[in-house]
Amino acid sequence: MHICLVNDTRLPTKKYGGTERLIAWLIGEYLKLGHRVSVVAPTGTALQGVECIPADTHEDALQVIPKSADIVHFHSWGPPPDFDRPWIYTLHGVAEGAVLPKNTVCISRSHARQHNVKVVVYNGVNPDEFHFRDRKQDYLLFFSLIRRRAKGAERAIRLARRYGHRTIFAGGTRLDLIKGGGLLESFHPGLKFVGKVAGEEKAELFSNAKALLFPISWEEPFGLVLVESLLSGTPVVATPRGAVPELVPPEVGALFTTDEEFPDALERAMACRPLDCREWAMANFSSAVCAGNYLTLYERLLGGEDVFG
Repeated sequence: MHICLVNDTRLPTKKYGGTERLIAWLIGEYLKLGHRVSVVAPTGTALQGVECIPADTHEDALQVIPKSADIVHFHSWGPPPDFDRPWIYTLHGVAEGAVLPKNTVCISRSHARQHNVKVVVYNGVNPDEFHFRDRKQDYLLFFSLIRRRAKGAERAIRLARRYGHRTIFAGGTRLDLIKGGGLLESFHPGLKFVGKVAGEEKAELFSNAKALLFPISWEEPFGLVLVESLLSGTPVVATPRGAVPELVPPEVGALFTTDEEFPDALERAMACRPLDCREWAMANFSSAVCAGNYLTLYERLLGGEDVFG
């Protein structure tokens, strides 16, 4: 199958780039299975084994999509109403109130309900980028953009201080807390800020943590860090917002709502077996599973099925 993926940012990303990493992982899985892959993305995109076609605007992208492509998968820059090729569009963010293209795919059931979309394909993470470890060190890990208040860094600080848990914060610095008012509270012997990390350092943080702390206050469409943690054998303690309950059943973590519920939730999370965490993530949220689900969707669409009806 000749698959064309369209994105409005350069690949691979030099920053965190959740969507860009997902696309790169998908491409890797497609290539393993022998599919031909083209990518339409901004100038500078370079991926091994892939036909990279530069396009710096939406209009340019529509003009350069290969005629030979069997399916066009938009990750941004959706198609015009009269686009006459087989296609799907994955919504990676939140677009409440927007008129979405008919062939829209959401990335979790809660995400789909929020946008009145029928089709769901869960994101997938490449497990090779993370280390499984069943013996943990004595720290909690907070791994999200600290400057985004809805990610919950301030609450994580409050919980760690109140209940005496050593916690490592990755995803920014203390200075990112200035606007939210949590800067002073962050200065505590048990709280360590390591900035933005990636690669081996990130993998080590996840694999050694006794649990991932994910106290979000918004409807998270998916939550890649949840899967990254579980692949590392690290259970999750989180608030039940957005897709979290879908990704974190009781076998691999625990949910809490109030601060007072946190100690019990953490105890339940830490009772989860690291291998169960890994196996759950591998079976449901690996890049191979994600690619397989998209390929099934492509084939159904190419076979004439009214998938999005």
